[in-house]
Amino acid sequence: MQVRISVLLVCMALGAFNASATTRPLSLDEAIEVALRQNKNVAIAKLGVQKADAQVTEAIGNALPSLTVNAGYNYNIQLPVFFFPDQSGAVKPVRFGLPNAYSANAQLQQILFNSAVFNGIGASRIYSDAAKAQLDAVTAEVVAETKKRYYQALAARAFVGVATATYTNAAETQKTITALFNEGLVAEFDKIRADVAVLNVQPLVADAEAGQYNALAALQTYLAMDLTDTIAISVAGFPDPEVAPAEDSSIAKAIRENLELKALALAVDVSKEFINIYRSDFFPTLAAFGQWQNQGQSNTLSNWSSATSTFVGLNFSMNLFNGFRTSAKVEQANVEYLTAIQRFEQVTNLVKLQIRSIVNQIRSAKLRIDAQKSTVTQAQRGYDISKIRYTEGTGNLLEINDAETALARAKVNEISALLDYYVTRADYDRATGQLDDKYRRMVR
Repeated sequence: MQVRISVLLVCMALGAFNASATTRPLSLDEAIEVALRQNKNVAIAKLGVQKADAQVTEAIGNALPSLTVNAGYNYNIQLPVFFFPDQSGAVKPVRFGLPNAYSANAQLQQILFNSAVFNGIGASRIYSDAAKAQLDAVTAEVVAETKKRYYQALAARAFVGVATATYTNAAETQKTITALFNEGLVAEFDKIRADVAVLNVQPLVADAEAGQYNALAALQTYLAMDLTDTIAISVAGFPDPEVAPAEDSSIAKAIRENLELKALALAVDVSKEFINIYRSDFFPTLAAFGQWQNQGQSNTLSNWSSATSTFVGLNFSMNLFNGFRTSAKVEQANVEYLTAIQRFEQVTNLVKLQIRSIVNQIRSAKLRIDAQKSTVTQAQRGYDISKIRYTEGTGNLLEINDAETALARAKVNEISALLDYYVTRADYDRATGQLDDKYRRMVR
């Protein structure tokens, strides 16, 4: 009892604090936008895309001409020596050159054929597409998780509404019975039961308010918002649920559109390209090059003797044997490729199973929603009749209490069914690759 009173006092204190603070309205779309801006996984995935784009530029750069410039200066403390034999056959050292020497050259090279370079460009572009697909998958995950937490906050607020309405009904019943007791029309036992019913409902209201606060705090924490800020979620509540999707078409759509599967499929393509890249070591490389060179020498730094030379040429190179390293690399890349295929097939089967489970859960939740709407209507009618019967003297307080309990349970079951439906629907949208383009554009 002391614990429930403490919870009630905490909720009252929070309510008093929030009343004095500025409340920020937060729609579902706004919550998703905040989450996409703040989420660290999205930031990491965006950096992955940036890195992949840079790798594309690097791969293209390997096929473009390269120009290098070198320059140097030497001061010969002792001049270089060549050994020449004289007429007698004796070898004598001969010094040549001048103390000061410089050289400058520029070299231009263009790859004409290199299989690894050209395959690398294709692989880098596929890798870039895979990084973007992974960013989309992370974005879809954040959108789904934000929706879940937002729907949980909506449900928590609805539970507070049910608890408050139950307390209001109990208080009205207590007021009516107290008036009848004062007139001597009902027994003291009925008044005691009415008083106890009100006291029993008060902790339920406190628990519901605490649950609402926790749900809002969980939403704010996921959005990386300051918990001292006060937010107000959508007044409209849950939208009307749609018809449950068909299982076969949902599976086909998930296999075609699931963002994680798209990223894995591109990863398979990247692994295949790496086989070709490593296999390229068996092929020759042909490059064209040209060089300009200027060099000079002098005894002093003011009087230089210089000369210039220029030449062009072709360079051909081919690996004939490197200790089976290329074969080993190709074999490892082939294993990675086969592993990626197995992983893709494994995730595909998991997605199929997930869709079947999700569709069944959506169908079950939709049936419960439809059933509970009728149940709530009937429970409300029963509660109204029980009050009339008691007032007319043909009923008893037990009927009112039972009807009131049934009404509250029916409302709670309806809210729970709505929550299950929309939480599962968020998983369905993610599994079938449904991502609004505005969120995709936002993170990119």
